[in-house]
Amino acid sequence: MKNQKLRLAIVTVAAMLTLALAACSALPEPLFVTPQPTAVLAVPPDNEQDCLDQGGVWGPQGRAQTEMCDLPAMDAGKSCTDSSQCQGLCLAIDTTSTGACSPRTVNFGCHDVMVDGTQMGICID
Repeated sequence: MKNQKLRLAIVTVAAMLTLALAACSALPEPLFVTPQPTAVLAVPPDNEQDCLDQGGVWGPQGRAQTEMCDLPAMDAGKSCTDSSQCQGLCLAIDTTSTGACSPRTVNFGCHDVMVDGTQMGICID
């Protein structure tokens, strides 16, 4: 009877130690990783004076002619393969698989842009 109680105590302690060690192990790598944009997106000012103070151009933009601020992009000219890497757009250059970040943050009109390394035409109204 004493041996059975001792055996049960040893098994219980071993099980508790196993669970404690398992809780300390590293988490497995996730199967899917959500890519994070590499560009820092600026929040454009919502009034003319703040826009001008930040070097922007204030005025009507797009088909709706909405008054807004068009800021210079801090990453203008940087090599890119997708617009998620830019503050503005990743503009296609010739027929290569890379482009360059647009000089401004507001890009209404039609452009050849890079999408995951592939050139594509888009129009933004």
